[in-house]
Amino acid sequence: MLTDGGEPENFQEARVYEQKDRWNKAMQEEIDSLHKNNTYDLVKLPKGRKALKNKWVFRLKNEGEKQVKYKARLVVKGFEQKKGVDFDDIFSPVVKMSSIRVILGLAASLDLEVEQLDVKTAFLHGDLEEEIYMEQPEGFEVKGKEHLVCKLKKACMG
Repeated sequence: MLTDGGEPENFQEARVYEQKDRWNKAMQEEIDSLHKNNTYDLVKLPKGRKALKNKWVFRLKNEGEKQVKYKARLVVKGFEQKKGVDFDDIFSPVVKMSSIRVILGLAASLDLEVEQLDVKTAFLHGDLEEEIYMEQPEGFEVKGKEHLVCKLKKACMG
């Protein structure tokens, strides 16, 4: 089982990996975050609609000299969406480096303190106007409700 940097390639690999407990914890944290942010509701898939697939993406993040953090993200396979059905416009807010330079320059010239805050999933939770359906996350299907799909209320990765 050779992978790039000790990261599982998919859900099945994460379940049998040497560090499977840490990967399971990372996946549970992602699911808890999705539930906490009210990202989706479980519903019956309407006729004529297709539920998008999703996949787990795993990464090891360095947090200091010897500390490693296990990260799992649920990513929607958005490339299966159809323009005019699942979405109308594409919009990704970004910050230009010139804006950051102006802020830092003002802070330096006015002798202000600058604090940095890292919010794990801040950009993911914008409200959706479109009706987008996604299959339940692999390994986290709700028992007795396996036939239902997730109706997304908030944006997800992918």
